[in-house]
Amino acid sequence: MAEQAPGPPLSSHHDGKFLQERAEFIRLKQQLEAEFNQKRAKFKELYLSKEEELKRQKVVLEGAQVELSSVQEQLVQARSEIETIKAVATVSENTKQEAIDQVRSQWQEEVASLQAIMKETVCEYEVQYHQRLEQERAQWNQYRESVERELGELRRRLTEGQEEENLEDAMKKAQEDAEKLRSVVMPMEQEIAALKAKLTSAEDRVKELEASKVKELNHVLEAEKSCRTDLEMYVAVLNTQKSVLQEDAEKLRKELHEVCHKLELERQQHNQLKHTWQRANDQFLESQRLLMRDMQRIESVLSSEQLRQVEEMKKKDQEEDEKERLSQVKELQEEDVGDNSEPLMDLFLGLSVEEPHANHSGHGSMHSLDTEVVAGGPLDPYRENLRRVQSTDSLGSSLSAMTPEQEETASLLSSISHAPDTAFLPPAGYRLVSDSEWNLLQQEVKNAGRKLGRRCDMCSNYEKQLQAIQGQEAETRDQVKKLQVMLRQANDQLERTMTDKQNLEDSVKVANEETTAKVSALLQRVQESETLLSTLQQAFSDAKRSTQEQMVVLVKSREQVADELSRLQRDNDSLQGKHRLHQELQQQEDFQMPSTVQALQDVVVRLREDLVALRTSADHMEEKLKAEILFLKEQIQAEQCLKENLEDTLQLEIEGCKEEIGEASDCDLLSPLTKQRSLHSSLAEKTEALENIQVLKFSLEQQLKELSNSALESQVLDEKDKAQRLQTELDVSEQVQKDFVKLSQTLQVQLERIRQAESLDRIKVILNDTNLTDINQLPDT
Repeated sequence: MAEQAPGPPLSSHHDGKFLQERAEFIRLKQQLEAEFNQKRAKFKELYLSKEEELKRQKVVLEGAQVELSSVQEQLVQARSEIETIKAVATVSENTKQEAIDQVRSQWQEEVASLQAIMKETVCEYEVQYHQRLEQERAQWNQYRESVERELGELRRRLTEGQEEENLEDAMKKAQEDAEKLRSVVMPMEQEIAALKAKLTSAEDRVKELEASKVKELNHVLEAEKSCRTDLEMYVAVLNTQKSVLQEDAEKLRKELHEVCHKLELERQQHNQLKHTWQRANDQFLESQRLLMRDMQRIESVLSSEQLRQVEEMKKKDQEEDEKERLSQVKELQEEDVGDNSEPLMDLFLGLSVEEPHANHSGHGSMHSLDTEVVAGGPLDPYRENLRRVQSTDSLGSSLSAMTPEQEETASLLSSISHAPDTAFLPPAGYRLVSDSEWNLLQQEVKNAGRKLGRRCDMCSNYEKQLQAIQGQEAETRDQVKKLQVMLRQANDQLERTMTDKQNLEDSVKVANEETTAKVSALLQRVQESETLLSTLQQAFSDAKRSTQEQMVVLVKSREQVADELSRLQRDNDSLQGKHRLHQELQQQEDFQMPSTVQALQDVVVRLREDLVALRTSADHMEEKLKAEILFLKEQIQAEQCLKENLEDTLQLEIEGCKEEIGEASDCDLLSPLTKQRSLHSSLAEKTEALENIQVLKFSLEQQLKELSNSALESQVLDEKDKAQRLQTELDVSEQVQKDFVKLSQTLQVQLERIRQAESLDRIKVILNDTNLTDINQLPDT
């Protein structure tokens, strides 16, 4: 019994150690389980975050694809609009050229026909007037008194007609100026309203852009670059069309100067013809003066009875002549019903003194014809142009002015008419000459009276020729009127062409400005997209670096777990070794078997309990290790699945990038090789980062937020700058419109001065005065 006493203390000590080690093992096990659960929760959160991020990237990619499709549709619409604008421009150019060619051909034909008619008329007038001046001496004695009575009346009517014409011309000019100003100001106001509407729309667009978010512009970059070449080509076409239109305008100005020069030449020819008329009139008046002197000498030697007989013979001859003329006029009226030449014939032949427009000489008939055309006829819209071209008023005024010879003739006639009342009357039956001389003188007087009163065949032929000349003159005037109407129509067509040209230039200018604005906006967006792409590449490189760092950390943690597992295995092995050591120690010690059955039973029960406890702990440890192994396998499989998903996603992105690279290589004409190389390098970087792109959540979200904010701020600043540029362009366009108004008014004034100019030198002076080098030199009208 004394030998069995040390046994229980040793077993209790051994049990205490075993319990302590078991408690440490349980605590270590719980600590490992807690760490394992924490790491498992972290891995789960990381996996869920990556799935959410992949979903967001898919949504962003779908939005970018939708935006790209909309931008492509807008590009197609813009190209169709450009094609329609090009078609309209070509059609307008063709129609304008055809109209200019037609007007030029008509003008050349009219000028050639007018020159031929003027030459033929001048030649015929010269031949006929030379013949007529030799035959008209006998008629002027009968028309002097009527001419003197009608001169005052014609002058009065001429002044009244000129005053009325001046008032009408002033009203017409004022109306034309008002219409021209209205035609210039209304389009300018419409353009100003359109520009204001564009400015308001731009401001609204700025507000919308401030409220909206700009995302993923790199997909739009290549499409916008492909539009740039088309826009540049369109701008070049518009510039060439503008230069062609300017050349056409210069040609039309030169043709207008040539027309003015030819008109001035015709006016000079007309003035020469007028001077020829004046010289012929002076020569005829001189011959009449000499004839009146001869008649005065003859009448000075006649008595009162002889004078009375001469007056009676004159009256009889005049009555016969009037009857013949009345019969001729009736025949002419029957032949030419409704012709306007009847009042002209009456004026020329001198049927009655009481008619308001009667005239008994070729001189007076021409003047009355001009007066009827200017004042007495119907209102003709082109009467002022015809009067200005023919200058018949100046011719009539020059012919109607009384020369000193005419005044002398008038005084002589008045003295002769009053001579029977105031002259000295010799006594009855007293003669100043002998009978033979008296008889000879009386015979000569009778012969002279017959010659003066009788109408010769040459005079009748001359009158017929003069009537034919007057008919030709009326036809010529009608042709001149028609030519003036055609010239006015050509001028109107030219003005319409110029207005169409100006409108086309304005539309081209507006389209050019809009195109430049769009190009600048596209360039700005390209720059912004490039900056955004560079920032995204930088963010991608940062995310790649952080992912690599996190992968390094994960590898280290995995190595730590493996080390911990190996340590636990070593601990287990060491525990098993200790157990064997304890067994050996127990074997080496003097183990005393229990002597009694009760003691043996107690030892067996205790050993059985220890065995159950050891088996339980071993089973628990085995299950725990199996669970850890399964968890690690599941984690490895999840990481493998995540890696495969990321590889698939990145492969799709790589394929999309390759397609975009192909499209960019087709569309981009500036630097395709450089772009392709840069994209290949970026693709290489992406392929290298396939294995290391597992943790990107927080850094990418923060960077995307920063990028979106910076992009919005830059877009807002750009839109504000664009609004300021539009405002400055609006101010410049308003100033240009004002300058155009001033220029149009100045050109109208200069054109009116050129129309009213009387000589080519005056036109040259006016043109030299209008040599302007700056728009500020224009006078304020």
